[in-house]
Amino acid sequence: MSAFPMLRLVYFPVRARAECARMILAYGGIPYKDEDCNSFFGMNFGEAKQSGKLPFGQLPLLQIGGDGGRLIAQSGSINRYLAGLVKAHGFFPAEPAELAFCDMVHETAQDIAKINPIVNMFKGEKFELEKEDYFTNILPAKLKALASLLSTNQFFCGDTVTYADFAVYHQLDLCRLAQPTVFAEFSNIQQWMARVEKLDGVSGYLATRPEVVGIGVNPTLQPRA
Repeated sequence: MSAFPMLRLVYFPVRARAECARMILAYGGIPYKDEDCNSFFGMNFGEAKQSGKLPFGQLPLLQIGGDGGRLIAQSGSINRYLAGLVKAHGFFPAEPAELAFCDMVHETAQDIAKINPIVNMFKGEKFELEKEDYFTNILPAKLKALASLLSTNQFFCGDTVTYADFAVYHQLDLCRLAQPTVFAEFSNIQQWMARVEKLDGVSGYLATRPEVVGIGVNPTLQPRA
């Protein structure tokens, strides 16, 4: 019998708001089924939303416990639930103040999440305008603050990786795809990203997940050869 509940993660075929969850699942060695609305509901997203099957009319969605199990919406709630399943000590801090600090970092990642549609959706002039605004007005202050918070630590909460690291990593990884030199002045961020990429479970997931191609022109996911 599995030590984990049956899990089904429902999302679009993009590298966006379900990516932190997928990294947590990979790191924790937690089995799950990755689905879209068609495979889960038997209808497309618009139909599922119109029929009221989505708690808040949005994805991602996590079903816990198999058919008839509880449905959890909101990416942050999904991330925190999954982090609590991970056996590694400290990944989901037990002490309230440490957990609050960890969640502060996680929520900062949410503050810079506009990079998701920039990389995965926008095209042409819309892409250029949104990218310019993001890298001029949204990211710089947050990136500077994150680099300062990280300082010389191994991870954002100290020597132990937490779910907050994965949340920030996802957003900054997309930033790097859109603007490869964005971390040129932040060597500690570069070193931290490399550290995350070497973690057991995570390294294999990152090496095999589909690649984002056609950014700004015709963004899509392309399976690796």
